[in-house]
Amino acid sequence: MPTIIERIAAAEADAEALKHNAQETARMMTAAAEDDAAASLRIAREEAKAGLAYAASLAEKEAEEEAERLLGAAVVKADKLVDEARANLSAASGIILDHILNNL
Repeated sequence: MPTIIERIAAAEADAEALKHNAQETARMMTAAAEDDAAASLRIAREEAKAGLAYAASLAEKEAEEEAERLLGAAVVKADKLVDEARANLSAASGIILDHILNNL
């Protein structure tokens, strides 16, 4: 049967081994948590990049649609201006012709 001193020494050795195991476990868990955090950060960055690319794509599409709408409105306005110019030219031609005929 071990003596009290031997039991105390064995208990101290067991406690030291448990302490060492706990420290090693804590280091491993810390390293794993850091790796997980780094992986999560990489994933979040990639998702943010994808989100920004998608948002840019939507913005580009909306800008193209707005440009097409503005171009359509400009064409309609130009058509009206051409029609007005034709009407004014016709009226001016009529006035000039009347003036010529009246001065003959």
